[in-house]
Amino acid sequence: MAYDRSVRLWFFPALTVACFGACGAILPRPAGSGEEQGGGPEVVEEEPNPVAGPDAEPPVEPEAPPVPAGLDADAVLALTPDECFTKLDEWEVPYERVDDAPATIDAPIRLTGPLAGVTYAVPWTVTNHHDVLDCRLALALAEWSVLLHERGVVEVRIYSFYRAGSRGGVTSRRAQGQPSQHSYGLAIDAGWFVKADGDVLSVLDDWVDPGTEVTCGGSVDAADGAALLDLYCSAWSARLFHVQLSPAHNQEHENHFHLDVGGGGGGWYLD
Repeated sequence: MAYDRSVRLWFFPALTVACFGACGAILPRPAGSGEEQGGGPEVVEEEPNPVAGPDAEPPVEPEAPPVPAGLDADAVLALTPDECFTKLDEWEVPYERVDDAPATIDAPIRLTGPLAGVTYAVPWTVTNHHDVLDCRLALALAEWSVLLHERGVVEVRIYSFYRAGSRGGVTSRRAQGQPSQHSYGLAIDAGWFVKADGDVLSVLDDWVDPGTEVTCGGSVDAADGAALLDLYCSAWSARLFHVQLSPAHNQEHENHFHLDVGGGGGGWYLD
């Protein structure tokens, strides 16, 4: 899809699904980290359960973890840092605050475990704070992780959250040359999605352009391409990010999905 076919969407009732039902799914408690690069997820062999006798105590049901509130990107962006940190704690998101983060990030954190069973990882040695993100992006990812986990994803391998010197301009000519949301820790470039069975979906290798004017208004036949399109559009239907760019946008995005909070200039943008 060429740039002049991009669609700036202020309203999209046909694409929006019942976000709050999907986004309100239970966030599982933090589990272990995702698989090591280059292999499938770690398989833990469990000991067989002993045969219960007639006097055995019934199993104790674990306490239900917190439920996300179904916040869309507008609601997330409106939060103050203190309000955002409170939400992270309520949702039991594993994180640590980052004291030496770039000053452009209002509420800098680093994830220390999976979100709803999904690990976000840079698959090489991290430099230049690429693994640091704003608290508000973490909330959006927590919501998306519920949808990803429902689709069998256990890890998202990324290029970066924060990235110095990144420039915008994809949604408005007025914004060309201005700092992009990466500069504020409010964007993610996701390149790979690792499934629980060890299959890895690569945006570069597996994406198939649906060839429609609105990216999430089409479909593809290839199984891996259809799976990627579904992962991408699940976030859009739930209005979790203001801007989403796929390889359909331009060659610079051929190997990743760009999703950000606050980059729509007051609206919503999909390509």
